[in-house]
Amino acid sequence: MNLGGIILLVLLIAALVAGLSLSWGGGDDRMKQLREKLELVKQAEERAPRASLSLLRDDLMSEVPALQRWLSQAGTGARLKRWLGQAALGMRPGKFLVLCAGAGLICWTLLMILHLPLLALAGLGLGPVLPGAWVGHRRQARLTLFQNQFPEAIDLLVRASRAGHPPTAALELIANEMPDPVAGEFRQVFDQQRFGLPLRDCLLNLGERVPLTDVQMFSIAVILQRESGGNLAEILDKLAGLIRERVKLQRQVRTHTAQGRMTTYVLLALAPILLVVMFVLAKNFVTPMFTDPVGRALLILGGLLQLVGLFLLNRIVQIRV
Repeated sequence: MNLGGIILLVLLIAALVAGLSLSWGGGDDRMKQLREKLELVKQAEERAPRASLSLLRDDLMSEVPALQRWLSQAGTGARLKRWLGQAALGMRPGKFLVLCAGAGLICWTLLMILHLPLLALAGLGLGPVLPGAWVGHRRQARLTLFQNQFPEAIDLLVRASRAGHPPTAALELIANEMPDPVAGEFRQVFDQQRFGLPLRDCLLNLGERVPLTDVQMFSIAVILQRESGGNLAEILDKLAGLIRERVKLQRQVRTHTAQGRMTTYVLLALAPILLVVMFVLAKNFVTPMFTDPVGRALLILGGLLQLVGLFLLNRIVQIRV
């Protein structure tokens, strides 16, 4: 690494740190808690504006004015904020975009220092994918954990209903007795009710925060029972049994598709491992792939084909239940 490359890398890291400090969005803890509570009525107000829901909202997407204007005008800002919230990340969309841009610039700088300009262009495009993949993995893990805990929460709600507790007390019981993430989501439902929001809007907000079929079925069942009547405990008991059967079927499907998923991992890892082995055993044979323009183009083409293969194989082995 020459002196110019080292200086460029240091300047890049300094710019990334400065951008993160501007988009961090810190503040007083008490003000942050107040903003979180006022945020609870946001989704219902967007769905059906009412005079009773005209509370102050925190719509700040980024501390950087340019990013704030762009994210506020574009519809992607609200969706990105909801997506980050589903991963339980206390991160503003502006800071996430700064992280993605910083990852792409770091990949580009490192590959340019290694004198790989074509790969550097690919790294500039693929670098931002890394933070997104990490957030997506965290989000999926949280939703899976919620789905596994959800039947127990419904059973607790059924027992509280049969014991004569009102719905608000049952929601508070779930928030206090169940572990996260179920406890955190139902605590938000309880807080929304405490702010005077109708239970219908609270449950619809829950379905938007947790985009699972089981949660949507639960919300619809409770809303219909409150509007048309019926035995809530019996309805929820059957719903809990249905959710358990769906989870059981999903696990069976994962068992039957394990061979296909393992095939995906092997095929994706085969080419990079073979390239590393050939680089160690026969360096002169592999070096033209990095120095010759045709070899670099073939590397980029191979990487793109790997991504296409990953997408197609994932679509094959993913079976929705």
